[in-house]
Amino acid sequence: MVRCSVTSVFINSESTFDVVYSHIAREWHQQEDIVNPFHNSRRNHIETCWIFDLDNDVLRLNKENRHLQLPLSLIRARSVTITDFESYAPLRLSEPGSRPFLASPYWNLRCKGLDPERLGRRRAFVGRVLNDFAFQWRHILCGRYNNSTFRKFACAIIRIATLDFNVVEATTSRQGSGGFLVWLHNLPEWDPLKGDVVPVSRISIVVSRHITHAIAIARKHFAKTTPSAPSQIASTLSDEYQTYLILTVREVILYRIKNDSEIYTKPERLFDGYESPSEEALQLLLEATYGHLTGTLTCRLPLELQDRILDNVSAGPIERARVGCLLECGSIFTWKCGGRNIEREEGCRNRTQSTPVESHIWFGDHPSGVAYK
Repeated sequence: MVRCSVTSVFINSESTFDVVYSHIAREWHQQEDIVNPFHNSRRNHIETCWIFDLDNDVLRLNKENRHLQLPLSLIRARSVTITDFESYAPLRLSEPGSRPFLASPYWNLRCKGLDPERLGRRRAFVGRVLNDFAFQWRHILCGRYNNSTFRKFACAIIRIATLDFNVVEATTSRQGSGGFLVWLHNLPEWDPLKGDVVPVSRISIVVSRHITHAIAIARKHFAKTTPSAPSQIASTLSDEYQTYLILTVREVILYRIKNDSEIYTKPERLFDGYESPSEEALQLLLEATYGHLTGTLTCRLPLELQDRILDNVSAGPIERARVGCLLECGSIFTWKCGGRNIEREEGCRNRTQSTPVESHIWFGDHPSGVAYK
């Protein structure tokens, strides 16, 4: 397994890369982040990971229980052997649950005015998709990743929660290409989230890797959006809480602020790469991002007719479920189709005319790594 991390490259680093590439020109990937494959249970498939870190001018040789490195300048000067490598201590990961939390007291905050039945429809569908997304990308989520990767994950969470994704369906026969949709070396390819504060429905989502920094962003945003001039309207607004959802990828927090008070929930586990998102985190996320839709004409029809209409939306059940959640109509999605369970698809397999429809979730022009059949 060979990976190359390139962000800012100098002339001598380019020369090094050209020489190495010409002798080992096989499956090279120039990417924005580095994945450590040994943090995942599938690490038995990887024996050695070579990292040509051109930013720091270092060659690293990583095994599961051994970490060696040497300066690339040495390679430029002469031939090297394994005895030229020196041990180094990689950055340690924080254990699950060891990250610092906000000080108590915590409040049991909930978004008001939500229809439990309609929210339940979205929870049944979106909750499963978020779980499967976390599973597919667990090899990155359990380790360290840079800000670009963090913002891509934040973007994915918001897009899934708000149903802002495309479903690409495979319905025809094909020869399978083998491999996995997401493997140990893969990084997300969709666009990262732009901005630190994202308005969604009736709240704003504050995105930051650190809770204390996210709260500072929320305070600054609140100060900008609250009228400072004395008036009856300003006085009324200052007495009302403004709601933010703090998203660190690893946790979510519901946070409310007004001029003289701040209250917040306990940080709830979302994507830590070890466990599935907690039920509390999914509930907070879905409640905060739930946008109430004024009832459509379809919603007034009998449930059986609503289901018949959704059956004609697409060939596969995933897009039908997404549209049903958007329109708030049809039966709650049970993850069954034609008497069989709908399962997560992890590879690109052979397809025949009798193979069930394959539904791939995409963010714009890029696959999310999540698919169902």
